[in-house]
Amino acid sequence: MQWFSNPNSRPELMKKWIVGGLWLVIFATSRLAAQGLHPGFDKAEYIEMLKLSAAFGDSAYVATFPKPERYDFIYRSPVVGLDNLWDLWISKDKNQPLAVISLRGTTANSVSWLGNFYAAMVPAKGGLDLGEKEKFPYQLADNPAAAVHVGWLVSMAILSKDIRPKIDSCYKAGIKDMIIMGHSQGGAIAYLLTAYLFDLQRKGDIPTDIRFKTYCSAAPKPGNLYFAYEYEAATQAGWAYNVVNSADWVPEVPLSIQTLDDFNVTNPFVGAKGIIKKQKLPKRVALNYVYNRLSKPSRRAQKNYQKYLGNIAAGMVQKNIEGYTPSEYVNTNNYVLTGNMIVLLADEEYYEKFPDSKEKIFAHHFHPPYLYLAQKLDLNASKTTASPTSLSGSWEANTVTGGPAPFDQLYPDKKPTLNFDLTANRVSGTTGCNQFSGPIKIDGKQIQFSDQMVMTRMMCPGEGEATFLKTLKSVNRFALSPDVKTLTLLNGDIAVMRFTRKD
Repeated sequence: MQWFSNPNSRPELMKKWIVGGLWLVIFATSRLAAQGLHPGFDKAEYIEMLKLSAAFGDSAYVATFPKPERYDFIYRSPVVGLDNLWDLWISKDKNQPLAVISLRGTTANSVSWLGNFYAAMVPAKGGLDLGEKEKFPYQLADNPAAAVHVGWLVSMAILSKDIRPKIDSCYKAGIKDMIIMGHSQGGAIAYLLTAYLFDLQRKGDIPTDIRFKTYCSAAPKPGNLYFAYEYEAATQAGWAYNVVNSADWVPEVPLSIQTLDDFNVTNPFVGAKGIIKKQKLPKRVALNYVYNRLSKPSRRAQKNYQKYLGNIAAGMVQKNIEGYTPSEYVNTNNYVLTGNMIVLLADEEYYEKFPDSKEKIFAHHFHPPYLYLAQKLDLNASKTTASPTSLSGSWEANTVTGGPAPFDQLYPDKKPTLNFDLTANRVSGTTGCNQFSGPIKIDGKQIQFSDQMVMTRMMCPGEGEATFLKTLKSVNRFALSPDVKTLTLLNGDIAVMRFTRKD
């Protein structure tokens, strides 16, 4: 997440506000109303958004990053809420007027991190009590089961008080196309701001002919599955994207806990207890035992989540936002990845430039690695070259997660390998010690390694072999880099193993 500070003092802010206001007046008198915003992921557009977003950094950070080419800086807000901040940029091309709302991510300030850790969920429709006389009604989804991250909702609510008047000013100046951009925590807030503005349009509170397009970059997960469904349905025509570096851990958080209550109303678990009660005593006891062993741990974890990242965190938030009263939480923490995803797939060349590091935990999260991968992105090539048949051949591992030690210590002498024979639907290789072979199932990007592998029986020192086999068993998806030189094996959306082509 971004370690950014705000270098602006109050006099400088006043100067920028005045300049920004004058600019909008001049812009309005030109009476230009051409529309330049189009649906669909635009690589050049996203790269410009990264450049705008990087402007929140300190002077050293900003100096090393390319400057925006298509936009002029107009306004920077005061710091509000949980160390939140936003910028307004306007396109230089007056024939295609376009405004950008750029939201800052997490800073080094502990208050900013509090916004992340205040991670209980509240309904996606309701109201926030931000002060004695300050209520914030909102509707981010219609489904009563939809829920969102409360810390980022509070941040969005406070920021929106400053953003809405600027939207009005832009509209009066003839600007009807607007991009919402956020990197890291800013991306999480961008999800909620987008949903909020869509609802205001639906209610007629802001003009319906304003077109919003959203880029959530390096963003953590904003809410549960039901919020995701509605957000994606509202933006699925190409008006919102979630851009993720496959090496970045931030899009994998907050931690998600799924209980039986997180399923749709019609599901096979609804009548499970009733069915169990109808069984004969020995079977009833056994089934009850299994049911409770599966259900109770997740329920207990969810309650602890709400206690520590809800109730206790709320007390710290109240110390920073005077008059804030916590909302009632929803008994869910089933966070999911949200939005139309653009994956910036880390390949061998990327890891040479941005290696994994235990010390630099944000090595893959800042703007430079995202810019590097975005510049390499070739959507057409990734559709044609990285097909399942490209798996054929030999691969050597360079990353295996979940082990008790770093990769080089787990496999000091011999790295694990995989060799795919897709004509026979088989895989063979080494664990870093023993050789193995067995059947494999591939369906599109889905992959399943058999539990029935034939393997040699050499004694193997250390935990390398056990780690490899356990991780391989968890794999259910794969991804190939556009140059077909890097193979990433995934468990759901999480990369757990990485290989380099040997032949």
